[in-house]
Amino acid sequence: MKRMKNMKRERNRKVTALLLASAMTAGMLAGCGQDGGTQGNAPASADGDTSAQGAAEVSPNLQGVENELTMQVEGEVDSDKVLTTLINCGDSLSFNGNPWDEAAGPNWSIKPFMYDTLAHFSPLPERTFECSLLESYTYEDKVLTLKLLPDLKWSDGSVLDAEDVLTNYYCQLNYSSLWGYLDTIEKKDDLTLELKFCSESPLILNLALGGYQNFICTPDEIYSKWADQFKDIADNERYFDEETNRWKYTDEGTARITEVNQDMLAYKPVPEDVVCSGPYVISSHNTSEIMFSINEQYRKKPLITSIRGLNPGDSQAFLTAILAGEYTIENGGLNTDTSAQIDGKFGDTMRKVFVPELSQIGYTMNTQIYPLDKLEVRQAISKAIDRQSLLAVSEPGSFSGSAENAGLIPSFEEGFLKEGFKDTLISYSYDPEGAAQLLESIGWSRDGSGKWVDESGTAPAITIATIGTWPSFMMTGEAIATMLTEFGLNIDFQPMDFGVWSTHATSDEKMMVCTFVAGAPTYAYPWECFNDLFNANVRTGWQAFEGKDKIFTDPVTNEEYNTTEMLTELFNTTDEARRTELIEDFMTLSNHLCGYVSVIEKTAPTRIYDTSLHLAETEMNAVQANYYYFGDLNTMIAKMLADDLIYFVKE
Repeated sequence: MKRMKNMKRERNRKVTALLLASAMTAGMLAGCGQDGGTQGNAPASADGDTSAQGAAEVSPNLQGVENELTMQVEGEVDSDKVLTTLINCGDSLSFNGNPWDEAAGPNWSIKPFMYDTLAHFSPLPERTFECSLLESYTYEDKVLTLKLLPDLKWSDGSVLDAEDVLTNYYCQLNYSSLWGYLDTIEKKDDLTLELKFCSESPLILNLALGGYQNFICTPDEIYSKWADQFKDIADNERYFDEETNRWKYTDEGTARITEVNQDMLAYKPVPEDVVCSGPYVISSHNTSEIMFSINEQYRKKPLITSIRGLNPGDSQAFLTAILAGEYTIENGGLNTDTSAQIDGKFGDTMRKVFVPELSQIGYTMNTQIYPLDKLEVRQAISKAIDRQSLLAVSEPGSFSGSAENAGLIPSFEEGFLKEGFKDTLISYSYDPEGAAQLLESIGWSRDGSGKWVDESGTAPAITIATIGTWPSFMMTGEAIATMLTEFGLNIDFQPMDFGVWSTHATSDEKMMVCTFVAGAPTYAYPWECFNDLFNANVRTGWQAFEGKDKIFTDPVTNEEYNTTEMLTELFNTTDEARRTELIEDFMTLSNHLCGYVSVIEKTAPTRIYDTSLHLAETEMNAVQANYYYFGDLNTMIAKMLADDLIYFVKE
């Protein structure tokens, strides 16, 4: 048994090596479920190991369960049972069916059931795009040709064809980087689209096929009035920037995009009335759950006929639901003690796997609001947080985030950086004495009660907003608030409902807010980390930029960084040396700005409670390197549904 466990630990340590090895691909790609290009591997260490620093040096808590169960279960399919999984639909009063409404529409936990995608993506065990709505695709000489399956239909019975996919691409104008690299898009016939790009980046396929925005969710009959306006902007309000090899928008085009998008977001259909392309439609919903029933027009009947999406509620409600046997499968946040309690109760009947999320939980800091506009305050906050202690209240499978707040998830550090580079960065490891010295350097002092006051004698309140119904955020947020309060800062801890938090986290009044910062689940590549941190994540607290480009001034060196141009170059480059240089520049800027606190990187423990549920084969109690077990839970379920690999058997 000991030898087996050691082998599992070694396998877990090697998972990120596979991620790095599959990150870069060039050349011709054809068909479906294939990646015919050559692999441009990340730089390897002397022994050829590209495994991550986080995985190699700070082992996550991979507490498994030992029993005789297997992932695959023999028997006749039981089509009557309901699968209950984890979802989040926010407040039922605001929940609506607009897939572009990030605050109150179908989100990442709901879309995989309602909408089909052109192709499913996974970087493990190798970079793969498995066709779903597509019959085939080819990508050669910067031209991507898509061929849809014939006889596709929407849930209302209307035809789903290339015109609908074209509409979907145009509606992405405000949401995806795709249009920065897309020269033209043309409908060749009812089933065929041709996309021509200005870049040879290996990430083009992620943008065009497997990205989160490529759920086909916009019937042309409904969304054409907005798609036509976006098309006009793409055709007439873009210009090609020769210096960056990228398409940009005119000022008028940018303003029009905002105007059209706001009008599109005003469309709020009833969730039960939404026209869907995926295997299910919403049959009912309330604040506690969403019921999904089969889309009778879908091209194949899934072996699971009904899905119940259950909102977790707060930590106690979530635990109560688990202990009551409500869930078939879930991967919600549990601290180590609670996880051990669950393992003890269900150890004989539960199966568990650890799924790479390539996500980093962090707390952004609003650099435009007092006192967080002072670099020394942000640095002091970072040094007053004991990240290692946070692991004790984080869910199993977590390991420590970047002590440098440098933007890159720890899993990528060793594979993409020069040896010794991290030694050049400021460390924000737990150092309360150093934190105190930083505050004293700007005239702060402790009053008679030990609380920090500024030079005017005031103890500025610092709010920390977190999602109270998400245990991973709630547990770390509460612990951080306690640490900072004990350090002497005036902390106002504010757990919030998801919808309230979403509004607050994008407002000018926010101070510190939780979010998944600088993750890389869609591309499995560093560009995604920095694009999220400096460009796409609307919950970061950077200053507003008047020009088209975002230009940051390093508060330590006073050097200027045009992150817009840097992101474009990092997206496009195939030169490993230049790639490393850009990544290190981004990390230096992030480290010096100290605009967010990196807390943990996650591998999500997925727990399967129903012994009659058949799933895709894999090794249990291990970090996965498997096509089906990557990304968020319901996308994993959708992949298995597509291949008839998840179903109940009769007991």
